[in-house]
Amino acid sequence: MIHSAAFSFSLIASLSVALTIILTQRFHGHLTHDSHSGVQKLHHIPTPRVGGLALCAGMVAGGVLLPEDTRGVWWVMSLSALPAFVFGLIEDVTKRVGVKTRLLATICSGLIFCVASGYHLTQVGLPGLDLLFAFAAFAIPFTAFAMGGIANAINLIDGVNGLASGTSIIILAGFGVVAAGVGDQQLLGICLVLAGALGGFFLMNFPMGRIFLGDAGAYATGFMLAALAVALPARNPEVSPLIGLLALSYPVTETMVSIHRRLVRAGTNPGQPDRLHLHSLIYRSRARRLAGLLGAPQLRNALSGLVVMGLPFVSTVMMVLFWDSTALILAAIALVSAVYLVIYRKVALLGGITPALRGRVMSEA
Repeated sequence: MIHSAAFSFSLIASLSVALTIILTQRFHGHLTHDSHSGVQKLHHIPTPRVGGLALCAGMVAGGVLLPEDTRGVWWVMSLSALPAFVFGLIEDVTKRVGVKTRLLATICSGLIFCVASGYHLTQVGLPGLDLLFAFAAFAIPFTAFAMGGIANAINLIDGVNGLASGTSIIILAGFGVVAAGVGDQQLLGICLVLAGALGGFFLMNFPMGRIFLGDAGAYATGFMLAALAVALPARNPEVSPLIGLLALSYPVTETMVSIHRRLVRAGTNPGQPDRLHLHSLIYRSRARRLAGLLGAPQLRNALSGLVVMGLPFVSTVMMVLFWDSTALILAAIALVSAVYLVIYRKVALLGGITPALRGRVMSEA
């Protein structure tokens, strides 16, 4: 009952703040609008990119209603996210915070979380590597870096309506099911509050994209997902330490492919934006055709996100099924990555992305 009230309050608060931002954008749009110009942009009108404020409001509103024994864990996670959120919000408003600075801020959040909560990776279920994770001097920095990477991965997939928030809600649902299955009511409550906060924003973002998460919202969301992925096995040893990697395998694979595409194949800065992400390619191919068949070209952006959300849905279902088996989780991660690469190649060919065009797009970025 308490958890359902916390979920409801977080959703209502998030929705209310998101709606207020949208209705008042003529007063603050000169600071908060995300321009539609840019190689990676798929929207057509300037749109508020401070949805992170709605997410924050939902998290606070729901958090205060959590049971007393849960609030301590919740506030450690939330306050640890502040560096990632604050630097992301500054970027949303000023557009002047560098990629490296934001990456360091998310890693800093991860380090604060590891130290303040006492949770970090102590094993990964792989012989040899587990010897390194036995040393806190290795395990804590590694965990913090990985958490920063996840935060940036969620930001990377935040390119079409509903994709980042929808993917995160799906993953939170999976984490909640696993937490409930092992009797961890505290993390279940935290999953519900986060899902409510994202849900309120989602209603204003999908399908028409009236407001965006922005860097603050995407980094905070990714960080909280990473914190849950670390805390769940740390608190419940029967849970495989790799469940988070499986649940987040789509954004992680997207990030790794993007780094390889930019750094190795194009020789550009890995932080440089481009329009060759999976969601961008689907927008220009499958979603365009699907929107045409439906006679709803205005839904093309949302359909792109909906199609891609199939990947995190499948990976999360497998995470729920295989949460206690590292071997099966490793196999599932390999399967999701392989499916992603097959889909990417087919969609790239369908969209006419030849090697020459790929090089031109990268140079334009």
